[in-house]
Amino acid sequence: MPPGVLLVLFALLLLSLLSLLQAGDLSTMDSMAMGNCIHARKLCLADSTCSTPFLYLETCFPFMTSTPQKPEKQESCLEAAQQLKNSSLSSCRCYWRMKNQDTCLAIYWTIHSTFGFGDYDLGGSPYKEIVISKPWKFNHLHLDKFESGSQSHDLCLKSTTLCTLNDKCNKLRLAYGEVCSVANCQPLKCQEELRVFFEQVADHYAQALLFCPCDNGDDVCGARRRNTIAPSCASPIRDLPNCLMLWNTCLQDFLCRSRLADFQMYCYHMDPPGTCVERHSSRCLKAYMGLIGTVMTPNYISNLSADVAVSCSCQGSGNQLEECKRIEESFSRNPCLTKAIETQMEFHRQLLSKSSPTAVSGKSFKGFEDPSYSVEIDQDKNLAGRLQPWVPSISLGSLILVLFLLSALG
Repeated sequence: MPPGVLLVLFALLLLSLLSLLQAGDLSTMDSMAMGNCIHARKLCLADSTCSTPFLYLETCFPFMTSTPQKPEKQESCLEAAQQLKNSSLSSCRCYWRMKNQDTCLAIYWTIHSTFGFGDYDLGGSPYKEIVISKPWKFNHLHLDKFESGSQSHDLCLKSTTLCTLNDKCNKLRLAYGEVCSVANCQPLKCQEELRVFFEQVADHYAQALLFCPCDNGDDVCGARRRNTIAPSCASPIRDLPNCLMLWNTCLQDFLCRSRLADFQMYCYHMDPPGTCVERHSSRCLKAYMGLIGTVMTPNYISNLSADVAVSCSCQGSGNQLEECKRIEESFSRNPCLTKAIETQMEFHRQLLSKSSPTAVSGKSFKGFEDPSYSVEIDQDKNLAGRLQPWVPSISLGSLILVLFLLSALG
């Protein structure tokens, strides 16, 4: 092939790669994330010293979820896991909103199948994030549309209206509202659509809906906030199941187990003991929202309270009452989660209040030195056009220079 043709092909390839990055082709970027478990499994299966223990471990997860556990099987599973300790699989992680997330999580829990059964600690989160930060800003013109009056003080109504004015937020909210309504309640479909909403809608809209502040005694505002996730369908309070049963059901589902492990990682991480890690506050809220739409869906306990809980009880727990209480209180008496929610509500009180322009402009205020939200740049295709990763800028002149040098070398 003539050298000139090769140069032209190279130039076209370079331009294509640049356009993909600048346009935010996140599926391409995701394939470049070599630390994910799908890629790690491919490497493992190509190596017999890795593939043998891995394939054996695949038989361990269903076994470890059953009781009683046979000591000899458990020992074999632990031995197989030990053999993979230094492989790429041991450190692989998955990403929020990544393609084939279920497959990735299944691989992760295959490697970590010996954690979490018969023990409250699930051993860490399977999720790793690549994030950028953007200031918390709503369209100020939208805020100006609210007329003065009693409704202007209902910040949960403002949050709902702001979602309605955003095409994507409104579309996703209507989607779960349809299958979660009392008249058309489809519990499993409702939970699925809730997961889609909290995974795909921009964080600042989702959190404004879920953590909007209400004045004390404001039943209407509190009802709007509590009904954000359609609890009558998604997590009905009639005939509450035992928390231990919900826990075990969650552990046997890769997605629910992963969200629960993520919640433990970021809402119970204390250093030193008894002190919440400040930098994990926003990540704790993300982990909390990640549980919505699973069997462990949390929500506010009433219209007049900002306290949260999972729809379960500890009645009939027998000699496992202490363990059941621990699960129940991981939400209802979780100081890190409580503080994170309170801080976020105060943030939205100032953000949504027309009397606080500094909040709307993104300037700092007490409790928020850097008010921002994180977005996974390699996972959400819908954000590709608005939130682009940084990439080197290559001008036409630079491209010509590259071609000239290649020609000279040829």
